[in-house]
Amino acid sequence: MTGSSDILAQFNRLEQAGAIDTLGELRRENRELDRIITDAALMVSYTDVNSMLSFVIGRLLDHFIPQFLAFLVHPPRGEKLRQYCYRNLKESEDMIDPLYYNLMKERFSRNPAPATFAEIAEELGQDLFGDDIRSLGPDQIYPMAGIGGVWGIVILGKKVVGDLWTELEMKYLDRMFRFLSVSMQNGLHYESSITDPKTGLFTHDYFVRHLDETVALCQRHKRTAGILMMDVDHFKKFNDTWGHVTGDVVLMRMARVLKQTTREEDCVARFGGEEFSVLISECTTEGLMTAAERIRTAVEALRIHVDGQVLSVTISIGARLIEPAGDTGSLMLIGDADKALYVSKSEGRNRSSLYMSGLLDRADYIRSEERRVGKECTIQC
Repeated sequence: MTGSSDILAQFNRLEQAGAIDTLGELRRENRELDRIITDAALMVSYTDVNSMLSFVIGRLLDHFIPQFLAFLVHPPRGEKLRQYCYRNLKESEDMIDPLYYNLMKERFSRNPAPATFAEIAEELGQDLFGDDIRSLGPDQIYPMAGIGGVWGIVILGKKVVGDLWTELEMKYLDRMFRFLSVSMQNGLHYESSITDPKTGLFTHDYFVRHLDETVALCQRHKRTAGILMMDVDHFKKFNDTWGHVTGDVVLMRMARVLKQTTREEDCVARFGGEEFSVLISECTTEGLMTAAERIRTAVEALRIHVDGQVLSVTISIGARLIEPAGDTGSLMLIGDADKALYVSKSEGRNRSSLYMSGLLDRADYIRSEERRVGKECTIQC
């Protein structure tokens, strides 16, 4: 009995000293550390920015929902500011004036500690922040820093449910955004190494590597895919007439069309100059030519306004189906698609041509084309 009394007395002394509460707090913080370490280990497995942000959104949904959330990111190579905005963790079309990003970035470059929006506005000057950003309800602001300093900002609004952010929640957010900063910066540098700076499409080298992988998958799993090689018609003449700046606008607008008219799983690349390539995954001959015509007609419908005039361009396309049989390599497939592209050019341009390797294939394709209406296609044997 005496032993029990001693234990109870010791417990009471610990409780009066606050040690029990401290122990409970340490246990909760350890659980949070375990959670953030697990989350960080998962986050570094992603290589693209959208996947990382989706992962973070999913983790936040498990614990709390901010009324507003924005990631303002300045990628390498001097590209314009990217904005990823959410209301109640659902994507929104909100946009924040880059001026506010520059103001906050400059502040965090001097003092990297997270701060509230009210503190930053007080520090930099209330009149610098207008109603456009205040109406979004910014609350907590976190810097995204890495090699080279601050390169992004996270803006967090108040919670949808609950009171103010707790100290434990803010610690979790701070750690989460620190890991995100490192992972995202690595992802952006990788992205810049495989994309063309002018159009944002994949590079020639990345396309060829991806094509090698696709050919191997087609052979292993008996699938079919397809290549489209395309060229802007008379592009040199267009540049000579309207200038290279207008020519660059054409290339960027065409890149946008290619992204809009292909699937997310397709690989779209700038092959060089005014030549583009698309790797269509999991398609038949008819599906490949449908994709080619969808792209061709979309480009034909483009209108570019220059000095009061409306300009347009067309493209010629060569297509090659990737089949599981045979040991055809990437360079040969690209060469075959280029042959079909040459046929499109020699027969009047602004058309799609399919490379066919044999008479039986050609006969099957001709029969299928007889059932198609209003689409110009030629055949290269």
